[in-house]
Amino acid sequence: MSNSKNNKQNYRNLSSRFIGKFSNIKKPRCLVNAVIKLYKRYYKIDLNDFVVPENGFESFNSFFTRKLKVGVRPISNGIVSPIDGSLFDFGKISSENKIYVKHKHYFIDELIISDYDGLKSYAVFYLSPANYHRVHASFDMKIESAVYLPGTLRPVKEKTINKRNRVYCRNERIVLFGNSEYGKFACVLVGALFVGKVKLSFDSELQTNIKRGIVAEKKYKKEVVIKKGEEIGYFEMGSSVILLLESDIFENMKLELKTSLKMGQSLF
Repeated sequence: MSNSKNNKQNYRNLSSRFIGKFSNIKKPRCLVNAVIKLYKRYYKIDLNDFVVPENGFESFNSFFTRKLKVGVRPISNGIVSPIDGSLFDFGKISSENKIYVKHKHYFIDELIISDYDGLKSYAVFYLSPANYHRVHASFDMKIESAVYLPGTLRPVKEKTINKRNRVYCRNERIVLFGNSEYGKFACVLVGALFVGKVKLSFDSELQTNIKRGIVAEKKYKKEVVIKKGEEIGYFEMGSSVILLLESDIFENMKLELKTSLKMGQSLF
């Protein structure tokens, strides 16, 4: 990689770490409240479905990673949306082991850095800055391992995906591997510009955008069981989730691209 590319990558990652640190500032309280108020107004965010602390959110990050109230997202039958956001793309994994997102191809082995053979279909979900930023299980998951893959932090909005090649393979990400009633799966949580961190709810040790920036893999001695609708992790800013399945079920989705989704909503 050239020095100029390295410098740009370092700048994006440092900028994201800076935003992450700034978003955790708790004082002065008037500044925190003002930033949250402006953000809510700009993105037209309604907090009725969310847990709001009695004394308000202590930081912008606590607002951004707000939790849902119990019961406000009914969990439908079958495979459900893992996020509040939109369906970005879906389809069949090609015989060359590629997926296509907005007409750009991505090799599976480069995306997940694994020879995880036999995956047949995929779905890509996008979370905008206005959305709820916690990620939930689309089906009952038995997670066997997880890997942090360092990289750059480009935006993942449609304009960037259309313009640049291999964004999902270049950006920092965490990949979860495991089994389900739909066979093997890989769940990719993709970092993006100004994403302070991508964190797992069941493993506090593994997270993105760390200074040392080296691959970190964890194999769990006992598989981690996450029931459908339960939380997997969260983004500290907008990003994407990619689900890869051994089943071909995602080929048969009838939803239109850019369909607005709520976590727990059926995909079929």
